[in-house]
Amino acid sequence: MTSTAASPRPPAWLIWSTAALTLACLGMAVTETSQWGHYLIDKGEAISLFGLAFILAGGFVLYRQGRLRVSLPFALPWLLYPVITQGDQIIDNLSITSMQVICQVLLTLIFWVPIAVLVLAAKFGLQPKAGQPARTRAWTALVPGLRWIEQGRVREGSAVMTLALLTLEIWVAYRLLGAYMVATLIALILLVLWRLVHGRDSAAPSAFVRSEASALVMLLVGIAVSFGLYIGYKNRPGAYQGSPSYLFDPSQPDAGYKLDAIKIPTAPDAAPAGAAADDASQLLGGYADALQELANGYYILDRNYTHHFHNVLFARSWPILPNFRAVALSRIADARRHATAVGASSERVHAELAQSPGLVALIDEMEAFLKFNFERAALLETLSAKFIETNDGLQHAAHIYEGEGKLVGMQLGDILKKHAAVLDAPNQSAVVARFKSVTAAIYDAYKDRVVGF
Repeated sequence: MTSTAASPRPPAWLIWSTAALTLACLGMAVTETSQWGHYLIDKGEAISLFGLAFILAGGFVLYRQGRLRVSLPFALPWLLYPVITQGDQIIDNLSITSMQVICQVLLTLIFWVPIAVLVLAAKFGLQPKAGQPARTRAWTALVPGLRWIEQGRVREGSAVMTLALLTLEIWVAYRLLGAYMVATLIALILLVLWRLVHGRDSAAPSAFVRSEASALVMLLVGIAVSFGLYIGYKNRPGAYQGSPSYLFDPSQPDAGYKLDAIKIPTAPDAAPAGAAADDASQLLGGYADALQELANGYYILDRNYTHHFHNVLFARSWPILPNFRAVALSRIADARRHATAVGASSERVHAELAQSPGLVALIDEMEAFLKFNFERAALLETLSAKFIETNDGLQHAAHIYEGEGKLVGMQLGDILKKHAAVLDAPNQSAVVARFKSVTAAIYDAYKDRVVGF
């Protein structure tokens, strides 16, 4: 091994990149799916593998520099990240009690690790170097404990800094999680206080690793285990991926709406006039309204089942809409009746649009799309009724409506692109104006929603 002079301190790039990662994981853990931060832990979970590649490459660099042993504690968050992203897969099909235990373990790590990293960073960055006098920096007075660390009272300063950060996290847990996490943080505070009063200075983590070669072996084993758990949980047989929502379910590749069933005509469209234009506009607008009402019902079920499940899982009390299931299913039923009533004029409108095959194809597409989604709605109503018989099934009820709402928006977006020629034709603008306005709102509602199971 070639090496430079050994350093007792990890490099700044590792300290601060790890601190950023741990704080990001904490933010992702308490963020709802409407937040783009959630992208990194669900839809973009493969990003965690880049973190493994980063710490693997960084590990070899540190090994060559003779700094891996002292830097090893900062590798742990990079190894945890891929496992954390599989949290939903880990708890799939478990009892609610098992879900609560596993989630609490994962959340305890997510809340504790950033504090440990920040305290280690403060110790390495502020404590006096051997043979040098202590420095006093004005800004260290802003964070409890930092002043003591820079004065050499590392044990007391680290404990006070830890207590301050745990106290801050209690507010985060109270606002965004629930009683279980608040109680866990209080227990951690009591443990830190006990160690402060009765404990002794603990050895640095690197003291338990004998050599740089041992540190490299530990890092490689950790990376292999982390990657194996990621792949194992992500692909294990029977993993619940939101089915019967087929958004992320590889066992249902053909369950979606068949976008290629209705062909786009090649003949140019003539602009309908008079009653034909009004009838076509009302038919398309009515279909869009029915789809909007269906999407609204899905959204009520998605959000309220998600909050209901999390209230049970984390012992929290976020408000949910009273009798939300009945309210949402009533809206879906209204949407079905509205689509049927509007569709009564379909045969007449088809005859009136003989010279506008593009508009006819768009009408046929919307009729087929509504039929498909109302059949799905009936299936989901039956299955979700079975799921909610137990608290365990609340997770699945939340997932199917979360996924289904996203699918309506995604597939509608594909339909709008498919029929863009007629929708963007100047001579059809008056006919499709209301349809475009309503469907754009439906698409936008889930466009930036990151859905992950």
